Amino acid sequence: MKQLIMFPGEMDGVFFKNEISYIAEQFDRIIVFTYPGNKERLQKIAENYNLEFYIVPSFSFYALIQMLWQFITDQVVKEERKKCKGKQYMYLAAYLLWQNAAERILRKECVLQNTDIYLYSFWLSRGAYTACRLKKRFNTIVKAVSRAHRYDLYEEENKYCYLPFREYIGSTMDEIYFISDDGYQYFKHKYTNISSKLCISRLGTKKSDYRKELKEKKVVCIASCSSMIAVKRIDLIIDTLALLNLPFYWIHLGDGELRQTLEQYARDKLQDGSYHFLGNVENNEIAKVYEQYDVDFFLNLSDSEGVPVSIMEAMSMGIPAAARDVGGNREIIDRENGLLLKKGHIAEQVQKIVEKRFKREEYQKLSDHAYQIWAERYYDEENYKKFAKLLAEKTGEEL
Repeated sequence: MKQLIMFPGEMDGVFFKNEISYIAEQFDRIIVFTYPGNKERLQKIAENYNLEFYIVPSFSFYALIQMLWQFITDQVVKEERKKCKGKQYMYLAAYLLWQNAAERILRKECVLQNTDIYLYSFWLSRGAYTACRLKKRFNTIVKAVSRAHRYDLYEEENKYCYLPFREYIGSTMDEIYFISDDGYQYFKHKYTNISSKLCISRLGTKKSDYRKELKEKKVVCIASCSSMIAVKRIDLIIDTLALLNLPFYWIHLGDGELRQTLEQYARDKLQDGSYHFLGNVENNEIAKVYEQYDVDFFLNLSDSEGVPVSIMEAMSMGIPAAARDVGGNREIIDRENGLLLKKGHIAEQVQKIVEKRFKREEYQKLSDHAYQIWAERYYDEENYKKFAKLLAEKTGEEL
């Protein structure tokens, strides 16, 4: 029996739900260790995909005692402690608390006594560290694999400027799959003394029933989609739109801790009736929203990105995008399907690309190429099927 133990972070997150059906085809049994969440919702997901799940508590006294013991006796942890300063110890502790809590559940449920066990962490963080610890200790484990995205990869962009156990994970994990070439190159050159096989495996989105049609109009519709948090720079989107010298209507999909602040900022900077904050929108409803508002362009001005799924979604509908040149954005956006924004004078660059909406042939070329790039690189069925097959093999290859 081929069994998979997964560490997806949040089991009810969109990333997990996007790929689990493809992974389920490759394994006889799947056990998920998830962050805390709504138990009824998690149970429904488990029933839909015929999997088992355990909620790993954020804190337990057992995990705390084990962590303190590791600080004293575990050589890997002792070496990692030497790298920490100030609040970085808190981040290290979060890894150890979660790892110990997850291991306790595994031992209690006797999961690791079975054979042909594969380990998969969706993030190069606590789940990946836990997988590496298990791989070192149990000979029933065939392979340990992790993906790597953005917050779990770029050390300089972490709020503590620190990510624990990078060398240990890079030397223990069998394969690490990066969602972008930018992330692959970053890790490869920053951590040179590692033995994990490094590969690229892009994420993807579903094929949309909606495809952008060019209609005569006088007002350009611009969309953005993200959590309303600082790194997403929705304030910069508002600043940019305020400087545009053409009629526009802006919609934003997403919610977050800065919503009230940003709504007030928009009221101060933008004309009444020129924007609408839609709040959270389910993934299967996004295409309907873009069709309803006849969205012409997608705008992303984040300080940091991997390769945004929100841009993939827009391009799958033939909607061109403009985004800052950060992370892996240059791998999905070029001059033929939108515009990669350079530093400085962002509003002028956005103005230039948005004006193409009123030039039929130029805009149609942007739209067609946006869809083409999505179809070639970010079609979820092709990407996830290939990744799932590699995950279930004893050795992988670069996608």
